[in-house]
Amino acid sequence: MKILVINGHPDKESYCQAIFQTIVDNIDLSRHELEVINLNEENFDPVLRYGYRKRMKEDLFILRSQKLIQWADHFIFVYPIWWSSMPSLLKGWIDRVFTPGIAYSANHQGNFFWNYVTGKQFKKLLKGKTADIYVTSDAPTNWYKMFSGLISIPDSYGIAVLKNAVLNHCGVKTRRTSVFGQVAQNTTTAIDRQKYLKKVSNQINKM
Repeated sequence: MKILVINGHPDKESYCQAIFQTIVDNIDLSRHELEVINLNEENFDPVLRYGYRKRMKEDLFILRSQKLIQWADHFIFVYPIWWSSMPSLLKGWIDRVFTPGIAYSANHQGNFFWNYVTGKQFKKLLKGKTADIYVTSDAPTNWYKMFSGLISIPDSYGIAVLKNAVLNHCGVKTRRTSVFGQVAQNTTTAIDRQKYLKKVSNQINKM
């Protein structure tokens, strides 16, 4: 299987970085092909400055990212939930990479509602691919497990937007959502964090 791991945390010393590294270190390279995108190591403009009105200046990192999302069979996203959302760095990367013609295409002819009902509004260009999502949060883990499905509330948007809007919209089926809640220093210990990293490594080893 071709696996692409994306770390959306801008801080190289974050706990998400440790999760990302644990995932990368535990993928069996005798069974899988691996590529990584660590956004805190990249220098790119995360702002889609003109929408789709006109193209931005060519960016080799964005072009490489687009080739990688087309190449991969499986995505693994790692990021923190901030203000019920993903970091702006990750959101900006998605805006610039998951573009029409690459991740999906839209039908601008006819009635939107009728096209949507009949399945003719969008073509899911990443159909058949799968994803895992690993997030950290100051809120309790069970909060996100309960409210990050098809029906979501504002505090679960950090998961639901990626899972239901972005990935599903492009044809990617989310296979696992793993949440590590209450990561603030006064609510978890180093032992708790190591236990979670062990859980991550066990999950990855079973892929």
